[in-house]
Amino acid sequence: LHIADDQVTFAKASGVTPNVYGNVIKLLPSDFATNGDGGNTKTGIMYVDTAGTGYGMRVPNNSTELYAFVSIPEGMKATHVDIHDKSGQNLAVEVFEIQINATTMVSKGTGNANTTIDITDVNATATNLLAIEVTTTSTGDRVYGGSVTIAAQ
Repeated sequence: LHIADDQVTFAKASGVTPNVYGNVIKLLPSDFATNGDGGNTKTGIMYVDTAGTGYGMRVPNNSTELYAFVSIPEGMKATHVDIHDKSGQNLAVEVFEIQINATTMVSKGTGNANTTIDITDVNATATNLLAIEVTTTSTGDRVYGGSVTIAAQ
């Protein structure tokens, strides 16, 4: 991180580039993890790159929830969420605000993948983040990634 002339810029360090591009936080396929509440048969996720069937994160079992956790940059607020899945699936998506120092999750909006979800704005704090839940319906489902739109508070 470099601060000069009232501008914040991110320096590339150790081959890692921040996933903030202008007013968008980019979600990579690897940002998603499975919810293990269904037992061992629902844990684990893998990247699939099969020709003809598409690439993306594949779930180990039907009806597995995938979660991406997103930190909102200081001084910004999250306003919209886009999740991209295999064409035509339009999986159910719910966005939560969670606290790192509590066990609460507050829903900020619902919708479907492949559409822009207008969430209740979530201002960045030192203790909050977004949890984006995608509910799959089949082991053939694929999640490619997504984005969170941010704006100044």
